[in-house]
Amino acid sequence: MNYNYHQDLNIVRMNTMPDRSYYIPCSPGDDTSSKEYNERVLLLNGSWQFAYFPSFSEASLESTPDNVLPVPSNWQMYGYDNHQYVNIDYPIPFNPPFVPKENPCGVYKRTFSVELTEKTRFYLNFEGVDSCHYVFLNGVFVGYSQVSHSTAEYDITSFLQDGENQIAVAVLKWCDGTYLEAQDKFRMSGIFRDVYVLRRPQQHVRHYVVQPSIQQESATVSFKFDDFGTALVKSVKVLDAEGRAVAQGETCDDTLSLTIENPVHWNAEQPYLYQMVLDTLQERIVDTIGIRTIATRGNVLLVNEQPIKLKGVNRHDSYPDTGYVASREQMVMDLQLMKQHNINAIRTSHYPNAPEFYHLCDEFGFYVIDEGDMESHGAWSSHGLRDNDWYALVHHDQQFQTAIVDRVQRLVTRDINRPCVVIWSLGNESGLGINTIAAVDAVRKLDSSRLLHYESKNFMPEDEGKFNFDIMDVESYMYPDLEYTEKLAQENKKPLILCEFAHAMGNGPGSLSEYYELFYRYDGFAGGFVWEWCDHAILQYDANGNAQYLYGGDFGEVLHDGNFCVDGLVYPDRTPHTGLLELKNCARPVHVTRDANTFWADNKLDFADLSDALSIVWTLEQNGTKIAEGSITDFSLAPHSKAQLPISLPYIDGSRIYLKFEYLQKAAHPLIPVGTSLGFDQFDLSTEDMNVSLPESHSAVTAEQTKTGWLVCGEAFSYHFKAKLGTFDSCVINGIECFARPAEFDIYRAPTDNDMGEAGIASYGQHSWNSLRLDAAHAYTYETSVEQSNTSVTITCPLSLVADRATPFCNIQAVYKVHGSGAIEASMHVSVRKDLDYLPRFGMRYFLTEDFQNCTYFGYGPQESYSDKHAGCYKSMFHAAVPELFENYIYPQENGSHYGTAECTLSNANTTLRAYSTKPFSFCASEYTREELAATKHHFELQRSGCTVWNIDYAMTGVGSGSCGPYTLEQYRLTEKEFVFDYTFFPQKKS
Repeated sequence: MNYNYHQDLNIVRMNTMPDRSYYIPCSPGDDTSSKEYNERVLLLNGSWQFAYFPSFSEASLESTPDNVLPVPSNWQMYGYDNHQYVNIDYPIPFNPPFVPKENPCGVYKRTFSVELTEKTRFYLNFEGVDSCHYVFLNGVFVGYSQVSHSTAEYDITSFLQDGENQIAVAVLKWCDGTYLEAQDKFRMSGIFRDVYVLRRPQQHVRHYVVQPSIQQESATVSFKFDDFGTALVKSVKVLDAEGRAVAQGETCDDTLSLTIENPVHWNAEQPYLYQMVLDTLQERIVDTIGIRTIATRGNVLLVNEQPIKLKGVNRHDSYPDTGYVASREQMVMDLQLMKQHNINAIRTSHYPNAPEFYHLCDEFGFYVIDEGDMESHGAWSSHGLRDNDWYALVHHDQQFQTAIVDRVQRLVTRDINRPCVVIWSLGNESGLGINTIAAVDAVRKLDSSRLLHYESKNFMPEDEGKFNFDIMDVESYMYPDLEYTEKLAQENKKPLILCEFAHAMGNGPGSLSEYYELFYRYDGFAGGFVWEWCDHAILQYDANGNAQYLYGGDFGEVLHDGNFCVDGLVYPDRTPHTGLLELKNCARPVHVTRDANTFWADNKLDFADLSDALSIVWTLEQNGTKIAEGSITDFSLAPHSKAQLPISLPYIDGSRIYLKFEYLQKAAHPLIPVGTSLGFDQFDLSTEDMNVSLPESHSAVTAEQTKTGWLVCGEAFSYHFKAKLGTFDSCVINGIECFARPAEFDIYRAPTDNDMGEAGIASYGQHSWNSLRLDAAHAYTYETSVEQSNTSVTITCPLSLVADRATPFCNIQAVYKVHGSGAIEASMHVSVRKDLDYLPRFGMRYFLTEDFQNCTYFGYGPQESYSDKHAGCYKSMFHAAVPELFENYIYPQENGSHYGTAECTLSNANTTLRAYSTKPFSFCASEYTREELAATKHHFELQRSGCTVWNIDYAMTGVGSGSCGPYTLEQYRLTEKEFVFDYTFFPQKKS
């Protein structure tokens, strides 16, 4: 093909209709806004003939393709071309406006039939095509458009013939728009959203804008119409949720104002919608209206004059089996999970989502930052290493201005009537330049009722001093550390938003609770959006039908960013990560605090009274057993208010007594079943510490020296202490060996995604874990001494943890006292090398026989927990099989630890092994070694160790969000240079 619009920065479309608001018309008397079962819509979704060509120059419309491809879809999901995941860098040479000559092209063909009449016009709509498309009808060129995630509409009336017609669409993998679509995602191609033809009367409403404003007891709804300048009679009726007409009017002009008395306002907690019925003589448009305002007062973000908090996530249209294709069912699944986890806001990263998505957000109640299809941070590395001097190159280069302005105009015009959209965003990570200013001006002209967002403040050196950062309505930042975040919150003059924070890659994010505490502490802190909602991965199945998820580099790509796309709060199939459970409780609707014997409830909702929204149930447990319970069902508490909870507790005395308040959904909601738990608070009401004493035993214990250490024997046990290791290498209970391998000291963990930088895997550091050789640490023991009495044996073993070429990491005075009962009291006096900033962990690793499958523990659960990731956990006595403690991250890594543990047991059919301490510790029980986790790149490649690996840790460093955000906070790192780790290890035969 000889067309070249896709390499001309001055041409972003050819022969398309002017942009309009999104709606689907219907016939007079009908009452639908759906494409299905609508006689005005000819839906062209389905099977298309498809031909794939390695380059556009080779593509042909002449032949009839033999292959069939579903529309909508991405052709890479069906074996054409290859998947490629790239985060920042351009997948093509930075040579605008040109793209590679070998530019893959898919040619789609199908037929459809229409009946032509003089009174009907036909409009062909493409809601999403990546990256651009040329359209032909009956062999004649119709038009061209780019901007992958925006609608292109063509008037095809003059191209049609009565009866059967053939449409052909040539879709290119790359165009000059590729330089503006460098989003962090799998790069896929094809027609991935709906395609349809609208049958419309000659005279019709092309575009309309609905603008509500609120007075004290009423609301004015202003309509602005574009009907091609005709004097078309337009009748508008507004119906309430019960279908009653509350306002109506008629006009031949381009404006109309209607008044609604005592309106019900829309907000994310109470998403009340009115219905608009717009009638002309030959057509009807049905839409919804939300009465709400968005504004700022000083630095506070307001909806309907009420301060709000955005408890948000970033979301892509991304699914493991359908790629960019998002069905209604898939979108509802996402929104239901979000609602049930207290998420009230979504940033559409980094492009307009499917049009229906916004209607769902209107209906179910979400605030949306609607973002333009714009990201050009590939320029950052266009001159070699990533250099901030080039970051804003595209926004600085005026030849891109037409395309950049076009993108924000399409964004705003399409979604202007959606009440869920409270903030427009120009795009993401593209820098600041002359084109940014032009885009701001374009948005302001189209809509002044919403706020404007843009995060990037990088600019070219020659643009120093040219820009006023006050052009945006909010202050937005990405991944600031906690200290800087608080500084921003204290100093900001506009609402502060973290458009990306708490990078949720792998085992994380840590310190979510600290960020949420800042959200609530500062009125001007409007909230933030966790990066990101879902793991991006491609689903395949092995020969046994087991799901396998693939990421960057698994498709033969040379340029890729590995598993950096696997960074969500949910797995690709939408199973929640433990990080989502953490977020859920940080964003819980109520906070209860304790003041002596008084409990105070703080309503964190922005609009709903507590008595309407939630029931509170409380449970009192001792050692994990319920001893009392109650409920508070009609507790009235206005939003943003605090009051004493009416609760009367029974007399409390003893240890491990915990009071838990749980918040249950009370109001009916289509996405949240009544009774759904939306969060909790827990309090330790113990009046004394748990007195864990050794079982009394007067049985004799003997110690016999062996070639490699000491054999310690009692009535029903024998342990062998291996002097070379400084630990026990055998544990026999009633004649049955419990150890599969010798126990070990452990100061390392399989790096999490957030550890990759500091571990020295993502980038080499002078003091990375691997360069320090922490992963190779092993014991070097000095002279062991043994003391024996009638009922105990004490083994003292000084040792160091060492590795080749490294000076000792720490010196340990290890003391083991073996009692006649079989209990081993272990005491480790530890001195850590002064120049080590911190240790990933310190503890013991036991390798039990694989039949030790049953675990019981008192600590934070039921999901994994860490020092900086346990806000979504509570303390109780938990029971689980060892495989259930494993968190199966797509990229294997440290997982399954439990923080704040007081005691833990593992058992098989014959024996129970118990560990406990007076000071809370962490533990992990797994079928996999940390070596296996560290060496394996995919979850489906993991090999079980053949034993049960049991870590008993003095402490484990927290997880942070260092894969993109801040590393673990200092207070959650194991930085102590001197400490004592005391615990008791007690094997028992089951009775």
